[in-house]
Amino acid sequence: MLFWGLVTLAAVLASEALLRLPVIGRIAEVSATAQKAGRVLKSGRISDHWKERILPAYALRIGVGSVTFFLLLCLALLPVALLGLLYPPGLSAWMAALLRPMAILVLCVVSLGYLWLRTRGAAAHRAAGASSDYSALDRTLHRLALGSPMVGEMAMDIEKGLFLKSAPQDDGRHVFVTGLARAGTTILMREIHATGQFGSLTYADMPFVLAPNLWAKLSSKGAKPGARTERAHGDGIEVDTQSPEALDEVYWKMADGGAYIGADGLSPHSPDGDVVAGYRDLIRLVLRKTGKGRYVSKNNNNILRIATLAEAIPEAQILVPLREPLAHAASLLNQHERFADSDPFVCDYMTWLGHHEFGATHRPFLFDGRPEGDPATLDYWLRVWIAAYRALDTAEAAHENIAFVPYEALSADPAVWQAVARRIGLEPRPAGELKVARDKAPGAHDAALAAEAAALHARLKARGLARLGL
Repeated sequence: MLFWGLVTLAAVLASEALLRLPVIGRIAEVSATAQKAGRVLKSGRISDHWKERILPAYALRIGVGSVTFFLLLCLALLPVALLGLLYPPGLSAWMAALLRPMAILVLCVVSLGYLWLRTRGAAAHRAAGASSDYSALDRTLHRLALGSPMVGEMAMDIEKGLFLKSAPQDDGRHVFVTGLARAGTTILMREIHATGQFGSLTYADMPFVLAPNLWAKLSSKGAKPGARTERAHGDGIEVDTQSPEALDEVYWKMADGGAYIGADGLSPHSPDGDVVAGYRDLIRLVLRKTGKGRYVSKNNNNILRIATLAEAIPEAQILVPLREPLAHAASLLNQHERFADSDPFVCDYMTWLGHHEFGATHRPFLFDGRPEGDPATLDYWLRVWIAAYRALDTAEAAHENIAFVPYEALSADPAVWQAVARRIGLEPRPAGELKVARDKAPGAHDAALAAEAAALHARLKARGLARLGL
């Protein structure tokens, strides 16, 4: 009994050490550096001279990081060895006994069980981004699952190997809600999801977003929604663990992040056929987990790849909420200020999910170069609005399965929601969460810039209502 008691204690101490030491962070750093080196090596736009200079530096960084990781791992496992001093037969006998298959199994089971107990009680505050509710283990799991594309790819490969064959076939009749943040994308997606006809990623799938079926079996979140709480945006929208959310950008970052995410902003994205096929595999896996036949997502970054999605999945409907530009710009500015002083973990969290719309992690969409001006001004966000909706104007004109949905009309007129429901193949029913938008008066701004945005908005609104049959 003493031996198994010591084994149990060793598993607990090693698990705690792993949580408190930056082991996972070191793995993520080495992985990120290796990916950068790979991109440099494969790039045809970088000269051989520059490659000869930069690749040895990357190699040194990978080497130092690997050695550091090994030393940290040894330090984390040191308590296991030291407990041998309490084992009556001696340290050598202790080490030999630990190599027995049953001892290894008990170590693994106890460690996993301990980690599982530490993750219990995950609340919607965490899902909404309240970093103070994240335990050390939660943060470690998030860094492990989301901080390294390599880990994400491995998780998805395991998920596909276990569950893809039993997943439903993809008929393409999905709904993608996209647009600039603060356009009403979340509320529209929630109305669609509330019909019960669509599967979606939810907060319960965090942090192993790319392995929803496997994580559902391993985690304690299950099908219970838990307590509802207002999300971090302070906009009155309440969430729980079963609330759908913009999480599938994790896939695009893992599969093709280097193609569109840069230090200065996010560029238009044209993923190739293999990347799109992988995304459709993820959709099938979500449908398997949720037991639904259609998928709905809200992903503001999809405006970067909207034309590719429209062409690759022609059976899908892409809905683009369209908000009055001055009110929209003012809301973006407000959120930018709200998240400007986010703590380091929240910044990491937003970056892992590809949320760069505003705040401390803001990186603009680069549709027409980087927007001019200061993000602390309303004019900057008006320029962001104009650049984004000009690009969406072009995409919508070329694809019948894209439709603008005027946000103010959607909020105030039940006929607009019913028209949206018919367009996506649903029986119209009363909306549950839609309510009249009450915007505050905008602050100081350039009148000419506002007039330009208003003219574009009027044209897109008319086209949107027409495409909805109104």
